[in-house]
Amino acid sequence: MKAPPCSLKEVPVLTKHPLRPLPIALLCLLTLAGCKTSEPAATDTAEAIDPKVMQQFVGDMQKTLQTNIANAVRGTLVGAVKLSIKLDQTYAPVACKAQEPGPKLASLLPADANRSDFKSLAAAVEAQCWKTVYPPVPAGAYDEDGTVEIVAPLILMPSANQQPPNPAWVARQQQREFFWQQLLREQPVDSIGVAIIRYQANSQGKVQGCLIELRPSAARADAFRMDGGLQSRLSSACMALDLQRMPGFAPDPQGKMEGFALVEYAPWKVGRP
Repeated sequence: MKAPPCSLKEVPVLTKHPLRPLPIALLCLLTLAGCKTSEPAATDTAEAIDPKVMQQFVGDMQKTLQTNIANAVRGTLVGAVKLSIKLDQTYAPVACKAQEPGPKLASLLPADANRSDFKSLAAAVEAQCWKTVYPPVPAGAYDEDGTVEIVAPLILMPSANQQPPNPAWVARQQQREFFWQQLLREQPVDSIGVAIIRYQANSQGKVQGCLIELRPSAARADAFRMDGGLQSRLSSACMALDLQRMPGFAPDPQGKMEGFALVEYAPWKVGRP
């Protein structure tokens, strides 16, 4: 039995707020079977939320998870998992838990799917959950403790016509990870943004020029703050890098290499592997 091609399927996405089922695309790398929040402490709070606002949030959350989880697993992991995400009032994750899927969710996988070890799958999903920048949550969605829980049943599997990852795309992902580990992982930050790293290096990997630009994140432009100190620290650290260690390092015939990487940062990502 082959994996089903990408299609559309209507599933209920929220139980906290009464919305019609939304059409969810069964994507090639990631399927979101739906999102739901935990039951509210008071129903009048949930009823105060504009359905259009909640629908926009659900759509933004689905897009965020699709983009981040798909990039994290790179099509290498197959399985079903129920991901529980708890966000605080700054939209930062305070809990990420990947749980075994129920029979209904697990049955969405083709019978002949080569399922990954669940511990590996859960670890990859949880790790990315902690490093994701989430969209703003409607104020009325929060529980009494000031948090909101989103439960996202996920199906990760390649489609029947999926092509092997493009080598250039894989290299970009690996280089982004390299700069995260070497430059940004331990940098203290108090805002959310994207560091654009433009570099030049010689054939030995010695950095000869590095320009750091900070820009707002598309997901949370409201939380961006220009940080000259961060920019300066990143520039200094970049000049000290050995780019021979970077995946895809390949000088041109003149013995030089130029490139760039975009790395997203946020306070809760600091120190995350």
